[in-house]
This record gives sequence, structure tokens and C-alpha cells, in this order.
Amino acid sequence: MTKVGSSNWARLSPYLDQALDLPPSERAAWLESLRTREPALAADLQALLDERDAISREGFLARGPLFGQASLVGQTLGAYTLEAALGQGGMGSVWLARRSDGRFEGKVAIKLLNAALIGRAGEERFKREGSVLARLTHPHIAHLLDAGVSATGQPYLVLEYVEGERIDRYADNRRLDIDARIRLFLDVLAAVAHAHSHLIVHRDLKPSNVLVGNDGNVKLLDFGIAKLLEDDTQAGEASELTREAGRALTPEYAAPEQVIGAPVTTATDVYALGVLLYVLLGGQHPLGGSTRSAAELIKAIVDTSPARLSDAVTSTQTLPSETLIGNAVRRASTPDKLRYLLRGDLDNIVAKALKKNPLERYGSVTAFADDVRRYLAHEPVSARADSFGYRTAKFVRRNRMPVALSAAVIIALLAGLAGTITQAERATRQAALAEEQRSRADLQARAATEQRDFALRQLSRAEAINDLNTFLLSDAAPSGKPFTAGELLGRAATIVEHQHGESDANGAEMLVAIGRQYSAMDRDDEARRLLGRAYEMSRQLPDRTTRARAACALAPAIGRRGNRERAEALLREGMADLPDEPQFALDRISCLLDGSLVARDATDATRAIERAQAAQALLPQLRYPSTVLEMHVVMNLAAAYDEANQFPAAVEMFDRAHAQLVALGRENTEAASALYNNWGLTLHFMGQTLKAEELLRKAVRISSADGSDKNVSPMRFANLSRTLLDLEQNPEAARDADLAYTRARAAGDEIVVSQSLLMRARAYRNLGDHARAEQIVNEAESRFRRIGAHPLLFASVSYERAMLAQAHGETDAAIAAADNAVAIAERGTDKEAVALFLLRRAELELVLKRFDLALPDAQRASPLFRELAGPGAPSSFLGRCDLVQGSALAASGQTAEARGAFSSAVEHLRPTLGADHPRTREAERLASTGVANRTK
Repeated sequence: MTKVGSSNWARLSPYLDQALDLPPSERAAWLESLRTREPALAADLQALLDERDAISREGFLARGPLFGQASLVGQTLGAYTLEAALGQGGMGSVWLARRSDGRFEGKVAIKLLNAALIGRAGEERFKREGSVLARLTHPHIAHLLDAGVSATGQPYLVLEYVEGERIDRYADNRRLDIDARIRLFLDVLAAVAHAHSHLIVHRDLKPSNVLVGNDGNVKLLDFGIAKLLEDDTQAGEASELTREAGRALTPEYAAPEQVIGAPVTTATDVYALGVLLYVLLGGQHPLGGSTRSAAELIKAIVDTSPARLSDAVTSTQTLPSETLIGNAVRRASTPDKLRYLLRGDLDNIVAKALKKNPLERYGSVTAFADDVRRYLAHEPVSARADSFGYRTAKFVRRNRMPVALSAAVIIALLAGLAGTITQAERATRQAALAEEQRSRADLQARAATEQRDFALRQLSRAEAINDLNTFLLSDAAPSGKPFTAGELLGRAATIVEHQHGESDANGAEMLVAIGRQYSAMDRDDEARRLLGRAYEMSRQLPDRTTRARAACALAPAIGRRGNRERAEALLREGMADLPDEPQFALDRISCLLDGSLVARDATDATRAIERAQAAQALLPQLRYPSTVLEMHVVMNLAAAYDEANQFPAAVEMFDRAHAQLVALGRENTEAASALYNNWGLTLHFMGQTLKAEELLRKAVRISSADGSDKNVSPMRFANLSRTLLDLEQNPEAARDADLAYTRARAAGDEIVVSQSLLMRARAYRNLGDHARAEQIVNEAESRFRRIGAHPLLFASVSYERAMLAQAHGETDAAIAAADNAVAIAERGTDKEAVALFLLRRAELELVLKRFDLALPDAQRASPLFRELAGPGAPSSFLGRCDLVQGSALAASGQTAEARGAFSSAVEHLRPTLGADHPRTREAERLASTGVANRTK
């Protein structure tokens, strides 16, 4: 019999588990690979496996003994009698047993642990921890019924008996697709979250510890056993893999903090769950498929970032192509299709769970599960590449406000009707011209034929859209009954999908048009479905323009889900189908505008500007200039400048777009409402608060044209509330923030909920209701941690805590919280945020009469606000900075300099906040006296 000491056993144990999990056909190659790196370890392992094989050949295993134990069948442990061996691994053997004390009948699984594993933890501690774990109950956790140590010193665990396959094999054997695997994984997350809520961490999550029965019911095994076995005297000391193995973990599923001996927390389980999800979806381990030495494995776990999940499933660097194909087949897919399915949200979700730093992972398993559920529901997930969401590129979402009025769609369809009639006339003329060119010379015959066919296709498309518009506005609408925009679009989609086949270009074109309308209404699921259908139809068509329109239209819908690479590929595909010739200028402009939106969603402001400018440069190539198209180009360019914080340039574009809207008679349409909203927000961030309020009120008023505010987007109420707070119109600001919060929660819009919570807190604090403000701040912080929110939202929470602490007279706490807010902002790249939190801290320091601290903060903020406002432009933020500087200078006796700062404050505050604003009146008083006596 092979003799293995306890220290060597600790090292061998995880590798033995891995060897026994492998099919015999793969085990030899695995051992050979291990032998090249760890010859002594491989030799010991081979000896144990050879001994097991010999025992098996003799029929010894069927009689019960494992690894040289005497036969235990019929022996009793506590109230249980062993009946048959179920298996063995590095931790020990597992036996089927029955209750034998007559109290009740039932099967259990008894795990006989290697005595060396409990180390110096002691029998009493082992029993005590077992009793704690036995209270853990959940439908997806195999219940630990008891734990103890026999009279002969044999530690054992009594567990619920579970019949099933390990989760990865269960999914593979049934060829479950990605969504089905994710739904299984959600059951795993639910079980782990339940344990965490009872302060129990698993520490050894891996596929062999997750079984699935034939009924699809998931059961987690060995919950808390790693804790049960941990030697208290070793905790935090181990720094080598061999010592960690002695603490009952599986190296391939261990988190970085486990292998370096750092504290184990719930984040440790989050990491292991990330590995499990990677394996379940991709069919391979995130660290690659090669066997590693202990040192290599530690380095990989601690230092090596895994390949993106979507890249790994097609990469032959880690697995041969036949294995990759087999993995995809077991997921009811192909490698390329699997890569497409995993890109974007799933890439981001898995990557967040696998962060090396525990603080960068999901804050809880519940947050992890929330993101997985959002993916299945086709909703934006919190995991992202350094941005708060796909529909927000910075602290506030400024673009793509929802269109909720049915009238807006009717207007759009009527505009489309007029446009397509014009297009039909032009196409007819173009076809006639093509026929004329064809007759001129045989050398031009081919080119003329192509041009004629192109023109006739355009004519056919225009006539098809005319027919659809007429039907929708007459026959399809129920006589005398009101209908919503969504209902109208739904009818249109149904008609198109039923009337047009897979090879019908007009059908694809109309699905693109309807899909774009859904995108404009923020109904992203419907948009993606229809645009995806249009794209698939277009792949069967010879018409390059139809293929290009479908590819480019789908790109923003895909990019909004976070899959930027796929979106960029679609844009390249679309542009490649459009030659750089005048007749294709219209479609190239459309593709470039789609590309600008993709770049904005990815917070790539430079590329967004470049694409919008390229679209603008193509406008002169159009044979028939379009004011409507030019207006859309200008509005896209305004949004791109706004994204880049180039506010003066953005305002110039908004002004031009507005002039075009007025010229078209559309200044009271929903498109105008969106323009006013975005324009107003830009002016707000420039510090032109009164102008911003006027435009934001216009946006709300247009959406309330039916006499009620039920069709006003929650974000528009939130945006108006933000400006009203700066104008100190606190009761109305609180009302609008409450409306935004209530409606956003009902709609499931996490972005607006987050923004409105902060404004509600500020409004109620300003109104003196500190208890309510504090309650809202607590709710906001809890929500932000759950969704993994943008750091700037946490900076705002810190600032609100600073102001509440100041209101309660807790000076040190107020300064500490304000310092934290500034520190968070400074870790980012948003100058606007840095300037704002510096100014807020300066104003707090001024109230606390810490003039020496207030002055440098205001001096740092001023040039940042000046850059945002533009040369010579008034700004309420600059006025506030001047007011702080003047007060600080006056306090230090620099009267002349103070008076100059107060005069400058008046020049900025009067046009931006109004003559009656408290800050303006204070600046005017101080400018005349030069004495600082601020109490607000």
C-alpha cells in the first residue's frame, strides 16, 4: 500500500481529485504533462492511481474498501449504517448509508474525511462548526445533517443524498444552449446567496460540487466544509499553493486571495462562480487548458488575466479546433455563433466576477444574479467597461429620450409619406435618365443598367412604404378608437413580417424603418429583434444598399447592449457595401450617423465627432438637398460635441438644429422636445442655469401637450429638477424628483432612479427635512452598491453625507465625507465632475470658516469651469467660485482683491441665476461692502 504523509497528502489531494474527474482516455496525457513539471508529484499520483486500479480489478471496490481501508459495509457511525461505497477523491471517500436508530427511514451520504485535513482545528471545533452548517437550508443546497468524529478518530460528515450529474456534464450531455445553462447557473447563485446571508462562505465551488438531477434540480454539495476543515492557526499565514491545498481548496477554482493567504470573503465565492460560469458557457477553464506546476498556477491565478470568454471559444491557442467545435456543438451552436452569443454582456459579466481585486468584483452574489437575470431579460447590465451603462456615457444621460406620444409617430409617418412620394418622383426621373444613358452608347450599357436597376429598386421601396403608411393611417387603425405609438408600430411589424419573404428587399427595408422607430422610443428589445430580422433577410439579397442599411441600423442596437466590437464590425460591413460615389451618399451619411451613435454609447467622443463631421461633409454630394437630413446630422454633431464636453461647439450645433426645426414647422414636436432637453442640459453644465431651465421646461411642456404629464419621460423631470435645485426652487425640485423616481422605478429605468434619488436627497435637505434626506441617501448608497454603479454616484452620496453631517454639527465627519467625494472624482477623467466636487467642498469649507482650505479649492475649480463655459461666457459655477474666493480673501484681510472677486461673481451670477437669487444678492452686497459674512 502506498504511504502518504499528511503534508504530502495535502498537496496531492486536489490533483487526485482532478485526475479522478478525467476520463481514462484523457488521464494519461494529463499525467504526462504534469510529469514534465512536477515529476515527484506525478510519481506519487501515479502510484495511488495504479493501486486504485489494482483494487478495482480485484473487485475490492465493489465490496467497499477504498485506498486500503478495511471493509466498512455494515459499520455504524452515530445513528447511520454504511451500505455501499459511492466514490472517492482527494478529501476522502463517500458512502451510501441509512439511518439505523429507528427514528425514521432515509438514505444519506456520509463523507469520510482524511483525518489529516482537520489538522489542529480539533474535534470539538469540528463538531461545533458542523452544527452551525447543519442549520443552512435551501432547496438548492444539499443539507449537511451532521458532522462528527468517531471513537477511532475518523472525521465524518452526514449529508443529504443527492443523485445527479455534475453541472457541466449534465449541460453537455443534454446539449443545453446558453440561455438554458444560465438558468441553471441562476439556481447556483440563489443557493450561494442564501448561504452568504447566513454568513457562510463555500470556499470550494467547482463543477463537481454542483450536481443536477434528472428533473433539472440543482444541488450544491460541501457547503462550508472548507471552513469546517480550516486550521485556525494557519489562517492568513499560508503563501504557497501546497499550504492552501491543505486548507481544502481546489487550486483551479481558487481566488487570488486564497492562494496568497489573504482573508477569504464572499467575494472569494464570487470569483469561483465566475470560473464556473466561464467553464459552463465556454467549455474551458479561464486559465487555459494546459497543466501547470504549482508555481505557474499561482502566478496565473494572481497575475494572468483570462482571455475574454467570447474569444476563448474560437481560439486555437488553448484548445485544438476539433475540441472547440465539440464544445460549441454541446451548446447547440457553432464556434462563430457561440462567440457572437457570448460577446458583450456575458463577456462583461464573467470578466467582472473574475477581477483579481476582490473589491472590483460584484459586491455580492445577489448583484451577480441581478446582472445575469438582466441579460436573460435583454436589459442593460451593470457590468461594463468603465461606464455606468450602455445608454449613459457620463454622469447624466443626455441623449435618446423616449418618444411616448402616438401623435409623434403619426407625424413621423406623414413625414415619411411625403418624403417617399418625393423620393418616388426622383427615382422615376433617375430611371428615365438611366434609360436615356443606356441608349447613348454601348460602352455605357452596363453602368446604365446598374443605375436603372438601382433607381427602380428605390422606386419600388418608396411605393411599398407609401402603401404601408396609407394602410396604417387608415385601414389598420380601429375606427374611432385611440391607439398608441407602440400599437401602430406593432401592426406595421406584423404586416411586414407576414407579407414579405426572406428575399424581399422591401420587407427588409421596412423592418429597418420600424426597428429604428422602436429604438427612438427606447424599446430596445423590439428594435433588436426587428433589426436583427432585417439584417438576416438582407444577407440573402444582392442589393448592396439594403444590406448596408440593415447592417448599419443594427449596429447601435447591438452596441447599446455593450457589444461594441460586434457593432463596429456591422458598421464596417455596411460601409464596405457602399461605394464612395454620389448616388450612395445618402446611405453613407446614415451609416456614419449610426457609427457616431455607437461611438457615443461607448464613450468614444473623438470618434463620435469624426463620424458626424464625415456625414456632414457628404451633404453637398446629395443631388436633392434635404433640410430634414441636414438637421439630423447637425443634431448628431451637437450630441457628439456634448459627449466630448465641448459645450460651446455643442450649443452652436443645437442652435442651428433649432433654426432648422423652426423652418420645418416642427418646433412643437417630440423631436423638438428631445432637442430642448439635450440643449438645456448642455447649458446647465456650462453654468447658464436660467437658459437651461427655460429649455427644459419647454421639453416637459411639449410632452404634456395633451393636458397631462403622463407622457413626460421620467428623465426629463429629473433633468428639470436638477436645474431647479441650482435655482433654489426646492419645493418644485422635490416634486419633480419624486415624480421621476416613482415613474422610473415603475419602468425599471435604473439610470433615472439613481439620478432622481440624489436629487430627492438634496431637495429635502435644502427644505430642512434632514431625516428624510438621510433615509434617501441610505437607499441610494445601498442601491448603488447592489448594481455596481459609476463611482461618481458614490461621490455624490459622500457629498450629501457631508452636508447632512454639517447640518448636525459634525464638522470632522463633514470634512471627511467631502474629501472622499473629491478623491473619487479625481480618480476619474471627467473634468466637469472634478470641478463640481471641488466647488462643493470649497463652499462647505467656507461655511465651516476654514478659509485657508476653501480658497485653493475654488482656485482649482475656476479654470476647469472656464474651459467648460467657453471664453468670456458667464457661468453660475464661475460666479460661485468667485464668491468663495472673495469671502476667503476678505477673511484674510485682502479687501481689494476680495471686492474684485465679488464684482466678478455678480457679473457671472446675475445673468445665469437671476437678480433675485440669494447668491446674486449676497454677491452684490459683498461687492459693495467688501465684507464676507456668509452663513449659507
